[in-house]
Amino acid sequence: MPPKLTPELAALQAQCNREIIHTPGAIQPGGCLLSLDLEQNTVLQVSANIEQWLEVSVEQALQMTPVSLLGDPLIKRVRQGLQHKERLQGRVSLTRQRGGRRCRFSGIVYRHRQRVVVELEQIAGMSERRLLPAVNEWLNGLAETNTEEALLQLLVTAVRSLTGHDRVMVYQFDADWNGTVVAESRSQAAESYLGHSFPASDIPPQVRAKYQKNTVRSIPDATADRVPLVPAQDARDPTPLDLSLGILRAVAPSHLDYTRNMGVKATLSVAMQDQQHLWGLLACHGLEPAPLSPLVRDEVCTLVHMATQRLFLLKARAETLYLQRVHDCRERLAEAQMNLLDPGLLLLQSQEWLELFNASGLALLKNGAAYSIGQALPQAELLKIGAWLSQHHNSTGVWSSQHLAGTPLAAACDLGEVCGLLAVPLPVDAIPQNWLLLLRGERLKSYRWAGWLQAQSYYDQGRYQLSAKRSFDAWVELVRDQSEPWLPHEQKAAQDIGDDLRVTILMRAISTLNERLTKANRSLEELACTDALTQVWNRYRIEQAIERDIQLGEQLGQPSVLLLLDVDFFKSINDQYGHEVGDAVLVTLADILRHSLRETDSLGRWGGEEFVILASGCSLSDGQALAERIRTAVSDMQFDQAGTVTLSIGVSQWQPGDQRSQWVDRADQAMYAAKQGGRNRVVIEAALDV
Repeated sequence: MPPKLTPELAALQAQCNREIIHTPGAIQPGGCLLSLDLEQNTVLQVSANIEQWLEVSVEQALQMTPVSLLGDPLIKRVRQGLQHKERLQGRVSLTRQRGGRRCRFSGIVYRHRQRVVVELEQIAGMSERRLLPAVNEWLNGLAETNTEEALLQLLVTAVRSLTGHDRVMVYQFDADWNGTVVAESRSQAAESYLGHSFPASDIPPQVRAKYQKNTVRSIPDATADRVPLVPAQDARDPTPLDLSLGILRAVAPSHLDYTRNMGVKATLSVAMQDQQHLWGLLACHGLEPAPLSPLVRDEVCTLVHMATQRLFLLKARAETLYLQRVHDCRERLAEAQMNLLDPGLLLLQSQEWLELFNASGLALLKNGAAYSIGQALPQAELLKIGAWLSQHHNSTGVWSSQHLAGTPLAAACDLGEVCGLLAVPLPVDAIPQNWLLLLRGERLKSYRWAGWLQAQSYYDQGRYQLSAKRSFDAWVELVRDQSEPWLPHEQKAAQDIGDDLRVTILMRAISTLNERLTKANRSLEELACTDALTQVWNRYRIEQAIERDIQLGEQLGQPSVLLLLDVDFFKSINDQYGHEVGDAVLVTLADILRHSLRETDSLGRWGGEEFVILASGCSLSDGQALAERIRTAVSDMQFDQAGTVTLSIGVSQWQPGDQRSQWVDRADQAMYAAKQGGRNRVVIEAALDV
């Protein structure tokens, strides 16, 4: 990681992170700005360069009405489109005679408090007629890529072709907001930053937050002077004008210093995000000023948006394949659980688990004993880990760390060469707590940092300031005592396997502890058949019910329908609000489902955010109607902090000769078709080939 600052410099860094960048009181000179009252009757402020663009002096502009200054069609569009909205959808256009020539302007409109802001830029450069075919060709190429590497490389090549910047990069954030350049296209004059990392301080928190509101930051000429607003303060409202949603906002001095030290005179950055999560940035650098037509900039945004969607689609496909491997593993575990004669035999699945989780060792802690395989720790140390986890981790979710040496657990036991741990609680009414432990060794990782932080302070305007980074020469840092990070889909898979394993352990406990048969039977009824969180049937019990319906179908010809439900964007709920809110969503959802079913229907939690409904005696059309009723009931409900929650539902009917896995697979395919079709919808198996 980047070198730590001294306490004094860290305080200055925190001060820099609080720098106000959204109300600079000035714009860049690439266009002009007008601030109007909310009713668009009065011009309140204009940029000092308005005469350069509209051939109207500042004094004249402030005396004119918005209609006389900008034209009736533009103001009508603003009045109709900006009602109760923060930003006008789409652009406005304006045509003016300037210097005897007809000039076209493109503008954006947004609100701040009781003011309406209009930013205008002249349309120049590549014409729409030439631009659109080129963009369409690049879009087609992006849609055909099948790897993340090829996708991102094509994106930077396309953007550099459109903009002419000297260097175009894709910059991916890690969990600590350090960024690494993962794709690059550059001219011979531009230094390569491919593979280089930039510390989180290079893009401070308030800048990252701005990308959530406005995905684009354009600085066509970092050497140009700022253009102030006139008057400097609105007489009606002294609050500085917030330009966050605009394009022309003036650049903070610290950022200008940063680009100057980097040898860059023009930049364009576009956020790459999914569900409000900032994954990374597309960053363009010009060694000389590089003015861009708003048309070109908009098409760059289109390319970035489409590439981002494709990127997350490829990631989703990879995760789907991974989860299918997890599903197959769970199926084999379910088939083997009744034949396990000793807890140690549970580790028969362990070799597959080691590969599945890229783990170096695995341990099962059960009833005070430790069973391990691979590069695990001695039994005494494993039990110490279990004791510490039982004391300090009270959640039903997993506990994970890729840097155990930096956790309190390191003081509780000798971790040896183990650097990463993913621990899954296995509550089966046992003391001490049962655990499934996945262990990872050290992953030596080299960071090639783009320049030393070189945090230095200077005294200016009565206080100490922090200077921008002055050097971007690469230096290499070797990070030790850390494992590969535990990815979210790995943590989910471990939790699902842990749920199955918990049932397996309980089944073994019932068969071996005859002297506690009565108590064990009560535990079996409660734990082996009921999901601990939602109190509906667990996967083991609902699978039994499915097998029963298959037998009735074969013997009596009774129809049955299976509904597979998945909560849309559930990961975003956990990421944004925490796992406690996510658990509360699942509990509320289970309650809604229970009240939506007939007495003859069966409800079970399939795993994670997936639920199964078995509708005995139903036709496919009846099952579709039931699914639609459930989908509507859920989408109409407010889930406290999480707000609106939607479901993707797949519906499948039992067919003669079906095995359980075949029937479930068709429902699963229908459910994934519902997700790919836009989510919050029902798809029946008959529609899959349409």
